[in-house]
Amino acid sequence: MKTASDLHQTHDTVQETGSYVCSAGITKHLDKGESFPVCPKSKQETAWRHVDHEHQSGDKVTEFGAYVDKDGEHVELFEGETFPSCPKSGQSTTWKHDGTIEVNA
Repeated sequence: MKTASDLHQTHDTVQETGSYVCSAGITKHLDKGESFPVCPKSKQETAWRHVDHEHQSGDKVTEFGAYVDKDGEHVELFEGETFPSCPKSGQSTTWKHDGTIEVNA
């Protein structure tokens, strides 16, 4: 898993164009040079991560959302839960956001 330096806060400048996910699990496409917005759901300041960041089995979930593992298995996890082992193999795995909750606002 990438470190906390991969966390961006509302009003920080976007350094890399791409899709980002806020702590509420909402994904939004942002362009380089824009400012990270408030959460589209809560309208409050929030933390953002690039959707391509990875988590390992056993890591604590930091953003609500749907996740997919390297084998294509999908799970929905809530903030504070723990990333599980692969549902199919039972082995440790990596997880990424599946990016299904997109907001264009």
